[in-house]
Amino acid sequence: MKSALLVNLPKYDLHASPGAIGIIRGMCESQNLQTNTLDFNVYLYNNLTKDEWWTVDNWCKFLDNKLPQALEDKILNLWDRAVQEHLPRSCEFMMISVFSYWTMYIARLLITHESKKLRPYKLVVGGNGCISTFPDTKLSFEEWNRKGNYIEHLLIGEAEIKLSELLTNGQVKYNENDLDSFPFPSYGGVKFDDYSEKKLYITGSRGCVRKCKFCDIKNTWPTFRFRTGQSLVDEIKRQVGEYGIKTFEFTDSLINGSVSQFSKFNEILANEKQKNKDLEDVTYIGQFIVRPKKNMPESHYEAMYYAGCKQLTTGIESFSNSVRDHMGKKFSDNDIEYHLEQSAFWNIPNVFLMISGYPTETEEDHAKNLADLEKYSMYAKLGVIELISWCTMHLIPDTPITSPKMMEHFKFYMEENATALKNVNHHMPTASFLWSTPKNKGNNPKTRLLRLIDIHRVGDELGYNQTKMEENFKQLLKLSENYKNKKQNLLYN
Repeated sequence: MKSALLVNLPKYDLHASPGAIGIIRGMCESQNLQTNTLDFNVYLYNNLTKDEWWTVDNWCKFLDNKLPQALEDKILNLWDRAVQEHLPRSCEFMMISVFSYWTMYIARLLITHESKKLRPYKLVVGGNGCISTFPDTKLSFEEWNRKGNYIEHLLIGEAEIKLSELLTNGQVKYNENDLDSFPFPSYGGVKFDDYSEKKLYITGSRGCVRKCKFCDIKNTWPTFRFRTGQSLVDEIKRQVGEYGIKTFEFTDSLINGSVSQFSKFNEILANEKQKNKDLEDVTYIGQFIVRPKKNMPESHYEAMYYAGCKQLTTGIESFSNSVRDHMGKKFSDNDIEYHLEQSAFWNIPNVFLMISGYPTETEEDHAKNLADLEKYSMYAKLGVIELISWCTMHLIPDTPITSPKMMEHFKFYMEENATALKNVNHHMPTASFLWSTPKNKGNNPKTRLLRLIDIHRVGDELGYNQTKMEENFKQLLKLSENYKNKKQNLLYN
């Protein structure tokens, strides 16, 4: 029987088995194609030193355009060894997941290396990173492959549709507008002990109901689509029965994008837990959007509690109403307070995602951020705001804030030489936190960095659990150094 090797690459978290690989395996099994899995992200982490892994991490984030030659050689040697260890018999395809733009550099290195081999298998490559652009060459992933003809099957778009066409010569097509029609992910053969958490990823929707100006999710999924609550519960029951895993993390941009189906999911799961002892300990976490009380009444939070909601990652972004309005968040201070009250009552912890230095942010807006940190500090002490994660505003290409209209309005320029940013033509922020705008002269790189330091200081004094402070500042300083030394100048045409 024919088989395939499914490959996950850095940069990906080390917490759980990759969701994309589970989706691909489910597709392959539905077509009777046997699979082996190589999680090269975990393999590399286990075989590099901490300093080497940090160097690879910076490279994947585009903080460096090139690896030291000795480290590159080591990675390729580890790759060859890993492939040899994991390659199944009668292997027809090596399927590589280019999960995001963070994966692009290492995907290019390994795919180029693979293309030079005499091999029995063909390369099948897909993932969100395949719609991205390399910062160092300005070539899109698709253009790069077209020039070198490295990949036999480059799949642009959702794996279920493209992969089904490949495996069945176009005979089977799932309904891309009906996510319930796709096969459930499969995790057969996964060594769950290789990961820090025994959990599985689950997808309830694709796309987003918001059009936040700083976000590029619309480039991947232009329309919002969602699964039914019953289908999600059926998948959870299947995974619990087959693997005994009872912790789930939603990959959705928002688990409550469809309020009606999210409510049904919670109600159905809560009822199933009462009837089936094997489901009693099932819990889930996911990304969440604050909604007014009329859209999410108290009964919804009650259902979340009984269904096993253990954490919400909530995109507040700013405590300033005017900043949130410009972003397109569409919720008020009263809505935040209602959400925190309900989260406290039903014991649902939150991770708050925050952005400091948005283009419209003034000193008054910054002061509001500081004031509300104090205002909500009791929720931090209670563990309702379990973690707060701040970043400074980057200009990300192909987002509404970097559209021609917005670029013309803000007239973004690089602070050092006042050169206008006519176009942000790569797919990652890289050095783009260095922007300034004459529309808001007080909002410049130095001010944004000082504001971030101020926020972290106040948050620490108030008892907030904050994430990655040291790492964030190291990366910002690295970007500043690269810009100063003219090692990278990626914001210009």
